[in-house]
Amino acid sequence: MTDPNNNAIAADVLERIIADPFAQHLGIEVVEISLGRAVIRMKVQPWMANAMGTPHGGAIFALADSALAFASNSYGSKAVALDVNITYCRPAPIGSTVTATAEQANLTRRTGLYLISVTSEDGKLIASARGTVFRTESTVR
Repeated sequence: MTDPNNNAIAADVLERIIADPFAQHLGIEVVEISLGRAVIRMKVQPWMANAMGTPHGGAIFALADSALAFASNSYGSKAVALDVNITYCRPAPIGSTVTATAEQANLTRRTGLYLISVTSEDGKLIASARGTVFRTESTVR
């Protein structure tokens, strides 16, 4: 994993998975991607609100899960989530931009563990998630 082309692999993977129609529908933008790490963001749209007038937990979860997908697939091997759990800390204001950062905590030949934080524009923690992925033998490319 010391190949100098590793970030090129991550960038190539990005090109393939950014085409995800669901991520596009949510308006997810990639801020940064490197091996085992991804930073993405989205604007919280009015249509994402729940009955309480705050962002639906599913919208925040989708952002965190997308960050997990970008980070865990960055090596070029297809990775699929085995388990993702999330703790919601506070709502984000409708109309604000939230950022999800996924960072690899552990990597083996077959699994990966990622810690994901979702933060508000002022850096407050909106949600914290943890995801475990299974790394397949097939490639994203």
